[in-house]
Amino acid sequence: SAGCDLPCKEPEGIANYVQVDSTCCSLTDFLNKFEFFYPYLKTPESMERISYELCDDAAKENIRYMEIRFAPCLQAAEKVTQEDILVSVLAGLKKGERDFDIKTGAILCAYRGTEREAWEKTYALAEKYMGRGLCGLDLAGDESRFPGAPFALIFDRAKSAGIPVTIHAGEAAGWESVKEAVDVLHASRIGHGVRIAENEVFVERIRDAGIVFEICVTSNVHTGVCPDYKSHPIADFYKKGIKTTINTDDRGVSNINLTHEWDVVQTKCGLEIDDVLDMNIFSVDAAFCSPAEKKTLKDRIQTETRKIMSGLSI
Repeated sequence: SAGCDLPCKEPEGIANYVQVDSTCCSLTDFLNKFEFFYPYLKTPESMERISYELCDDAAKENIRYMEIRFAPCLQAAEKVTQEDILVSVLAGLKKGERDFDIKTGAILCAYRGTEREAWEKTYALAEKYMGRGLCGLDLAGDESRFPGAPFALIFDRAKSAGIPVTIHAGEAAGWESVKEAVDVLHASRIGHGVRIAENEVFVERIRDAGIVFEICVTSNVHTGVCPDYKSHPIADFYKKGIKTTINTDDRGVSNINLTHEWDVVQTKCGLEIDDVLDMNIFSVDAAFCSPAEKKTLKDRIQTETRKIMSGLSI
């Protein structure tokens, strides 16, 4: 626990501090939950354990490949560097891969609202550890308060270095944030992006460019981007030809998992099982891993899917 005392010992009591409830209505409210548990994550041992246990949780859902993202500048402390945090996460993932039959990749996040020195260090780590468990670079944080343009320098470097880029955008800020992510920060994938629905011309441009959207429906409801599941644009995006994928955002804060998201997009968002299976393949195609790894993963998923569907007589 990094030397920090807990306010209570019962899991139910701790949940009130780390999970959102019906009063959450903005990204700022959502992100405030992180302020409680970050002090407990400022040791390499904590981060290694959490990464390992995440692999266990994901494998129990039959997840075969998972990319996790985090901002090491938020876990760094006086005697713990960003690199210490990254190395511990990669160690936990490596052990998790060994023990739970899952493949993983880590994505480092530069964080909006932090000092330039912090995100310069994050980028340096991305360059150093790319291909050694690290698979990409992201920009996270409150886009409604901190635009992405100041970060252009490190994402220009990432493009030159061949580091894949995904950007949190089009969530708390409008469609222009997604345009900035694609045009200025070189994103091939967008985290959330639901606000592009505000500009139909831009929707067509995104579709034609093949930009992949990492959609997190429950998170979007929790942050107030969408008032409810029924009004979420995921089905509309998919039907318009946007490469749409299903993701959890933050499993802990939203108290969900990927199985939950697969369920709600079918029961509340207007998608069918075949649509979800298509999105699963989109996810493989967009993964930040090698072509050989994608082929192996796709073959495994398709084989296992056929077996399951045959057993269900669907």
